[in-house]
Amino acid sequence: MTQHLTHAGLPADLTRWQLLRLVESARRPLGLSKGAVGYLRHAIGLTTDGDFAKGRICAFWASVTEIAASLSMERRQITRIEAELIERGLIHKSSTNRSRRSGHRLHGVIRHEFGINLAPLIGRAREIQALAQRAMQEQVAAKALRKQINKLFERIRGLGCDEAELAADAVLPNHRPSTIQSFQRLRQVAAALEAVLADFSADAGGGEMSHQCDISTLPNTNPDQIDKTCRAENRAARQPIRTTPAQTWLLASERFREYLAFYAAGLGSGRAPDEQCFVMAARDLAMNIGISTRAWRQSCEILGEARTALCLLIADRNACRHDDFRVRDAAAAFVGMVRKEARQGAVVDTLVGELTAFSRGCGYV
Repeated sequence: MTQHLTHAGLPADLTRWQLLRLVESARRPLGLSKGAVGYLRHAIGLTTDGDFAKGRICAFWASVTEIAASLSMERRQITRIEAELIERGLIHKSSTNRSRRSGHRLHGVIRHEFGINLAPLIGRAREIQALAQRAMQEQVAAKALRKQINKLFERIRGLGCDEAELAADAVLPNHRPSTIQSFQRLRQVAAALEAVLADFSADAGGGEMSHQCDISTLPNTNPDQIDKTCRAENRAARQPIRTTPAQTWLLASERFREYLAFYAAGLGSGRAPDEQCFVMAARDLAMNIGISTRAWRQSCEILGEARTALCLLIADRNACRHDDFRVRDAAAAFVGMVRKEARQGAVVDTLVGELTAFSRGCGYV
């Protein structure tokens, strides 16, 4: 019995080593480990240029032990890598009835083989080329985005506004875009920081205009007016929470409920999560979605723990929505809500009412 698995050949503008370089560039889109790429490099080295011509068999039949020795790996590592490449649709493996690999060349042409066949890899050459080109374009764009993100952090710090820095912390707590490998995530972070900068820059501009106007007017000595700003900053923390623990449970997302259930388990059977459970569950979820400990602590100092937890509940629920009001980044939405609540007050109560109505409409309440 012989094994034949021919292929249609490489595109005319590609050599086998160019194909390998494309695989290296497209490693992440292809979902390959570095070990798998190293294996393919060794595999291509065991073939000839003629093996990649149309109608030929492109294969090798080195044993697992031989390959492991050549790559300074363990046999089980090679077995895992071959399974990975088969799963990714890049190689085909066969063996004799005795589970051995063998093959035969005649005048440089493979006549039969039982081993590792590269026909699937060759058949996907154009697809791999497109993936590699896109990956290289994204690498260039990612480098520019990382520089942009660093500059945005500098500009936000330059505003001298604690709230702006709090919002930036929620977007990327470690301030290190180099740790982000996903191109889409880099774009999201840059867009979020642009929004933070634009928002707080507008606020700063508004403050400067107000200052210029005040120069030409007499000071307002009305005690009520003087105290208005101070009262606005603390109004949110003083207003009572208008939700019960049972309502909180109904409004919470599925993942929020998991945290609530964990803390409620310590209260005894049949008891609904109390406010302390709600606060602790919200804190844990906040850490899980990328809100830094510093950002959470500052938010609690501004609004109080219960109202801060409500802000997170609303942001998290809105991230789980499936309509036009869905938010993409729960952490950024949370920071924005805390800031607005600190300035305006009663924002959370209004949003809870809207969210309750939404939940009723979707059958949640």
